[in-house]
Amino acid sequence: MVQRRTILGVMLAAAALFRGHASGQDKALRLAANPNLSAIELLNNFGPFARELEKELGRPVRLVSGRDYDDTLRLLKDGQVDIAGTGAFGYVTAHDDFGARLVVRYLEDDGDSYHAIIFTRQDSGLRSVADLRGKRFAFTDVKSTSGYLMPLLELHRNGIGLADLGKVDHVKKQPNAAIAVYNRQADAGAMADNQLNEKYGVKIDELRILWRSPPIPHGVWIARADMDEGELARISQAILRISRSEEGRKALAQASVRGFAAVSDADFSFVRSAARQLQKLQAESRP
Repeated sequence: MVQRRTILGVMLAAAALFRGHASGQDKALRLAANPNLSAIELLNNFGPFARELEKELGRPVRLVSGRDYDDTLRLLKDGQVDIAGTGAFGYVTAHDDFGARLVVRYLEDDGDSYHAIIFTRQDSGLRSVADLRGKRFAFTDVKSTSGYLMPLLELHRNGIGLADLGKVDHVKKQPNAAIAVYNRQADAGAMADNQLNEKYGVKIDELRILWRSPPIPHGVWIARADMDEGELARISQAILRISRSEEGRKALAQASVRGFAAVSDADFSFVRSAARQLQKLQAESRP
């Protein structure tokens, strides 16, 4: 499994090395930055940042590609990576499950938060979330705050569980939910509002937003539970220094990341409450 994640033949001087499990001898920092990217996309996008982080820390940085959020969090829990990128739902799940710790949060152009949306086509005839019973629905990752947790709770508030939907699909990337709805492969879908654009041929004026969530904190990078406090502080401070430097901002721009900021667990109380609501609903639905 670990060996399959390895990309061979990439020189450290040219780009950040990409391995699923670095040996303990090289003391490399193993970073799973974004589970929505393929191994090559992750290398291309985050390689420049990885090189900047190597300079700051004075140690190798290995980029690791998880298949999805669940797989990435499993790698962190099992100690196969040291740092992992995830959303708010992924963080509270990992924190409550195995003690994952906050490192930094993403900075975005739209401020400190975004919203989950449930949407359909303008010509679908659907006017409210309550109309979605029996309809085809496109979620994103099951650990996505905006693409699963929040919209699923909203469906439940309208008396619609997963079993009440006509068909449920899970798409790998957020924009794919919009593509599925726009191309009539799904009647409705859920995603983050800041990911809804016309980049992939979707005409936004032909979509109707049925519901918008309260503000959701942007995604975070989290650390394995047993990381030394001093090491965690050094990594966090290094990332923040990179985020503030001109070269660092250029490196992050390659990954379409504006920057990083300090973060607190208190920022996620709303999402933690929602996650516990979902756990309760799931427990009640078990036979």
